[in-house]
Amino acid sequence: MRRDIGIVHYNTPELTAALVRSIRKFTSGCHITVLDNSDKRPFEPSDGVSVLDNTRGQLVDFEALLGRYPDQKPTCNDQGSAKHIASVDYLFDILTDGFVLMDSDILLKRDIGIFWDESVAWMGSAEPPRYSFMTPRLAPYLLWLNVPMLRAHGIRFWHEGMAYKLSHSGEPYYDTGGSLYRDCTEARLPEHYINIYDYIEHYGSGSYNNSDPNAVRYWLDKHKSLHL
Repeated sequence: MRRDIGIVHYNTPELTAALVRSIRKFTSGCHITVLDNSDKRPFEPSDGVSVLDNTRGQLVDFEALLGRYPDQKPTCNDQGSAKHIASVDYLFDILTDGFVLMDSDILLKRDIGIFWDESVAWMGSAEPPRYSFMTPRLAPYLLWLNVPMLRAHGIRFWHEGMAYKLSHSGEPYYDTGGSLYRDCTEARLPEHYINIYDYIEHYGSGSYNNSDPNAVRYWLDKHKSLHL
């Protein structure tokens, strides 16, 4: 099967470029697709990487999405989880054979070839809720998504309306990966829990914040053995 990887990029091209190098260093035969959501610092195209240009919202109309939820919590903004869940859900329609989702603020530490597993709906880490308004979720930092199996059960990455900060009925669900975890659990789909931190270093929030360039450079230099 084709080894597709989907990355959602925001405003830290140094991190996304380092991740691409890290993937190529540790795992061969991957096809990388970057959905560019940046509004300030787009990802510079590189050889062997497909770039989907969403810098003006022409692919994922986030404003229209928010408009469907007039009762959204006032803390919701276009730099948060609501934009990310819609972006990953968009990749469902592009990478239809299944893909490994990666946040753009990680680096690989080892080969991830085992993640492309057609026998399970997802492979990754399930995280317990951190606050009372949350439910368990699948960590989006490194996560195999078996799109054909999920589609066969009527499941997408995002169950519309079921995300904290967007209007919903019942208990709110944690942002990225929360509704997917619930839907897969209710459908009793096969899964493979794995500790993703055995495979990645995580910068933290760099994928959507316009982070301090000095802090980014320091982190990348500290982990240069993973991407150079």
